Amino acid sequence: MSRDKSGILDWFSRRLNLTEIFSLLTSYGLFYAELDTRKPLREALDEALERPVVSYGRWPRVLGLIVVVLIALEILTGALLSLYFLPTPQTAHASLGTILRDVDFGWFVHQIHFWGAQLLIAVLIVRIVRFFIQGVYRKPRELVWVFAALLLLVCFHLDMTGRVLPLTETAFWSSVRALEVVNAVPVYGSFMFFLAGGGEMFVSDLTLLRFYILHAAILPVLAVTLIYLHFSTIRRIGLTEASGDRKRVGRAALRNHLVNLAIILTLLFALLVTLAVLTPLPFQREADPYATVPGVGPPWYLLAPFGFLEITAGIVPQWLAGLLLFVVFSAFLALPFLERSREDRGRRWAVPVIAGLVVLAWFLLTIYGARVA
Repeated sequence: MSRDKSGILDWFSRRLNLTEIFSLLTSYGLFYAELDTRKPLREALDEALERPVVSYGRWPRVLGLIVVVLIALEILTGALLSLYFLPTPQTAHASLGTILRDVDFGWFVHQIHFWGAQLLIAVLIVRIVRFFIQGVYRKPRELVWVFAALLLLVCFHLDMTGRVLPLTETAFWSSVRALEVVNAVPVYGSFMFFLAGGGEMFVSDLTLLRFYILHAAILPVLAVTLIYLHFSTIRRIGLTEASGDRKRVGRAALRNHLVNLAIILTLLFALLVTLAVLTPLPFQREADPYATVPGVGPPWYLLAPFGFLEITAGIVPQWLAGLLLFVVFSAFLALPFLERSREDRGRRWAVPVIAGLVVLAWFLLTIYGARVA
């Protein structure tokens, strides 16, 4: 049997560059070693297995694999939902009702999609915090930080554009609050309102169509591209190594990696099923654009900017508060280039201290934003 399998593999290898195809998967962290794409797959794998490497599947590096798995799950469940969802103001709410009530396991796919998105953003935030604490943004890992920060921003927009699509009361007014927050940011806010239908606060046919295209096509492609660039950078400069890490080699390393990946998949799916069954997102009535629902704030990851705008309202112009938010995020994205030298001890402490104070302020503003929403 193994000889037949080997023959089939060799047959395809002579006609198709399987090594290059498999190497593409390695750029998403699913295989831990880089392959020589000039060689047949079997030879390239044997060569790669002889190189001692540390595992992707150990904390905290496992967060990268979790991100890949969650994005793949979001793409799969989103594709299934799109088979029945109709993105127009007249049909969006009703089509979601059809998915939840009439489509087999439609409610389950919808809940997994929702909770997977929230978990994805939470993991990305934890991962960014881990990068900051461990100094992963420093030379030569500047691009690791930049790609991770951009991926977090893209996933924010994935959730924002998908949140409004069902047109339930909470989804609608949470999206309106999110648009109010981003509208405070110069240039960027105007661009987002243009995408939302020319600056109108209410969701129109154009809003749903544009947000649906962004959510289902453009932003997922950006996310997958950023993951590819992120892991390609890691594979070029190597994984960060912690004390106690053991480098593995040979088939045992591959088995260990596959077992870790299977454990991750099992635990993630168990967590998502638990959330879907025990804390399902309720299906509310259709939103009325002229009847504000009290107590609905922006998405949880925008509560800090929302709280900041509430505190500064009446003290400084809204555009100035929005400009400050833009400067803070730009500094967050450019953090590796603000701390250029590791040898300059007189200045090296300043960036971590300032960034730590910003993180603390963000946490406190999130609590305040949740209270005033």
